Amino acid sequence: MSWVTIIWAMIASACLTLALTHVLVWWRRRDALDNLLFALSAVATAAFAGCELWMMRSETREAFGIAMRWTHLPAWALIVSLVGFVRLYLRAGRLWLAWTVCGLRTLSLILNFVFTPNLNYREITGLLHVSFLGETVAVAEGIPNPWMLIGQLSLLMFVIFVADAALTVWQRGDRRQAMLVGGSIVFLAIAGTVQVILELWGIVHAPITTSLFYMGIVAAMGYELSQDVLCAAQLSDDLRESQQRMDLAARAANLGIWVRDLVRNETWATDEWRALLGFAKSERIDLNGFLQKLHPEDREAVSQTFAKALDRENGYETEYRVVLPEGRIRWIASRGRVQFDGAGKPVLMRGASLDITKRKQAEEAAHNLSGRLIYAQ
Repeated sequence: MSWVTIIWAMIASACLTLALTHVLVWWRRRDALDNLLFALSAVATAAFAGCELWMMRSETREAFGIAMRWTHLPAWALIVSLVGFVRLYLRAGRLWLAWTVCGLRTLSLILNFVFTPNLNYREITGLLHVSFLGETVAVAEGIPNPWMLIGQLSLLMFVIFVADAALTVWQRGDRRQAMLVGGSIVFLAIAGTVQVILELWGIVHAPITTSLFYMGIVAAMGYELSQDVLCAAQLSDDLRESQQRMDLAARAANLGIWVRDLVRNETWATDEWRALLGFAKSERIDLNGFLQKLHPEDREAVSQTFAKALDRENGYETEYRVVLPEGRIRWIASRGRVQFDGAGKPVLMRGASLDITKRKQAEEAAHNLSGRLIYAQ
């Protein structure tokens, strides 16, 4: 097997492997659109490498023209997905520039399938066979199509878009991200664009090897995303350890902790809280089910306390009685706080509950004793 085939097959394989990895990440976290866009960029780079190999192995002018025509499809997918990745991952980049890049690239793709043999050549007059990596590959010789300036303009605008986004990220203080992601895309995109322009306008006679440069972009993006995954894993470990400490402290204090997601209408609670209120470990918790556990005389007061808490950002404190399955009464002291989003809408409610039955019994006993003493006097 030749070195050309080996190297370009390795580029495609590496890109497809990275793409599969990040598709799985996106599949498990559907909000991770930056991982999906990265996967699309990697797949497009692999397809681009395949088209380049197709051109280098072409034996006729017609085959070369067809291969070059189909190269524009992964090129379009690559540029558009990179624009989306920069916008989402770096959270930067002027929107009008992004739309300009995508619009110009789409126009060049359409024109590519209008012109014959493709957007880059009015006519391919012949094939040159040049030495490359120790073997002979095909290079086109023909009349350049001036309409390909639209595609090259889209690449120039793409570089400007990414450079502008990287500058924004740099000014924001994320200099490592600006250099690694923004800087690598700008540098390698310029290098790949210059190589293509020199070859298509007949200044040099060499095969198109743009996938080598975009493979570097994919590698830089993949490295940065991998760092994010490692950081997320470390954060998950830290949070797990923190939760274990919180559970230990809550158990020592006999506290029950609960969190209610007001947007999804879902409630999470510790086993201690479930035991305090008489919920089974697998029983679903909702507001109505919670109120049904309370003493009938306390339901309205607790419901009003929660409603007032949702109207303001102050915390709440309340005490109520729980009727256990066997008929016993348990007193609970509860306090919590509501979290609001930027628009002032309540999104999360957190609280802690404590069994104060013994305290209430002691208070009642003291009250009864005081009453008897007064009566005796």
